[in-house]
Amino acid sequence: MEKNIILTADTATENKAFELTELVKGIAGWFSTPVRLLASYYSSILGKKVSVRQTWLLVEVQTAFFAGVFPVDMSIVLRLMFVAWFFMAVMRCKKAM
Repeated sequence: MEKNIILTADTATENKAFELTELVKGIAGWFSTPVRLLASYYSSILGKKVSVRQTWLLVEVQTAFFAGVFPVDMSIVLRLMFVAWFFMAVMRCKKAM
């Protein structure tokens, strides 16, 4: 008995699109895990629920602070830019909280 399977190009394309979608979802889930863990840490510290967006804002505030404080041999213009970034990040974070 002879069995024939006919595959069309559309089926193969749909399967590839589905596999790509699943791959992107898997990678996004893998990358979002540390952010979700950090959000739960911030939630436990602050005593209220912190969303992923608020977590990114808190990380931005910390990054702006450390970028402006730690490099000792930085020009004053660059340091003022980091201070402005820090205050803008704090205001965005305060508004989101």
